[in-house]
Amino acid sequence: MVLLDAGHGGFIDGEYVTPGKRSPVWKDGTQYFEGVGNRLIRAEIIKLLKKEGIRYREVNFGDKDMPLKQRVEITNAYAMKYGVNATLLISIHSNGFSKESAHGWEVFTSPGKTKSDTYAEALYEEMKALFPDETFRTDTSDGDQDKEARFYMCVNTICPAILSENFFHTNERECKEILMNKCARKKIAQAHVNMIKRFV
Repeated sequence: MVLLDAGHGGFIDGEYVTPGKRSPVWKDGTQYFEGVGNRLIRAEIIKLLKKEGIRYREVNFGDKDMPLKQRVEITNAYAMKYGVNATLLISIHSNGFSKESAHGWEVFTSPGKTKSDTYAEALYEEMKALFPDETFRTDTSDGDQDKEARFYMCVNTICPAILSENFFHTNERECKEILMNKCARKKIAQAHVNMIKRFV
């Protein structure tokens, strides 16, 4: 079972509900809101999973910025129902940094050697295949490419969990050419599904 978490919130009554988590307003007047973009990428992943006949569940719903604790509780309930080792959580994000020069794609797991590392490594390979000219941010000090951090969604779930940071919304080129580009978002989704298909 694939569990899909779209990080942060969307728009409710015309207001973006998550503080920060957005690009600068670019010179052409456009702006990217991470929670909205995360949901667009998740929607593309869902379309592809349906086409492949792969089971999935969403762990957050609508445009509310659901608390992390609630999303973890939903994830763990699904993991108990479908089997801890037969369940994978993917938390979908994009990156942000104060310096526009920050760029690239990366995926995080919890610290230590876990089954999550296997999924993360496969996702790196699939993303590199579809985005061969982009930068990939890695940490190979422990023998694989994924970065490790104590992100709440990764360390408090009982099933394997990865958190993908799908380029930088604070980098104008990556924001406009990838995150605000429907075709590029579909490629991000395709890479995630290609990874999932390796294990289904």
